[in-house]
Amino acid sequence: MGKIVLFSGAASGVACVLALACGSAWALALVVIDLRRCLLPDALTLPGAAVAALVAVAAGEPWAMAGGVAWALLYLGVGLLIGGVGGGDVKLALALGTAAAIAAGAAGLAAAVIGSSALTITVMALTRRRALPHGPGMVSATVLVCLVAQVL
Repeated sequence: MGKIVLFSGAASGVACVLALACGSAWALALVVIDLRRCLLPDALTLPGAAVAALVAVAAGEPWAMAGGVAWALLYLGVGLLIGGVGGGDVKLALALGTAAAIAAGAAGLAAAVIGSSALTITVMALTRRRALPHGPGMVSATVLVCLVAQVL
């Protein structure tokens, strides 16, 4: 996966810092709200999915949106068949799946999906809880995938 270049020179640095700040604030808000209320609000998940789609198109990688759709459909199926996955998780998967696919392709998407479940299950085991919000695990795994993709 290539680096996204929408600006050049100093504008590139400023745009990168602003994008990182906005994305971080969005992710942190989702994590805090999900931990406190076991809810991922549409007011955050749906705009996140739209922004991820716009970034995919602007980066010349519209195929990456399929990553978001794939993760969302997987969670929708799991939620309908066995439960444990809420609508907010499904909508958040649209944005995070697209981001993981942009950053690291299909392997990154798979790592984010598997990593998010592994993180949530591990925290559940460590805290001996039978239920736990899944948004923090989803965000954490996707951020990790995106960071590793930038280093490699």
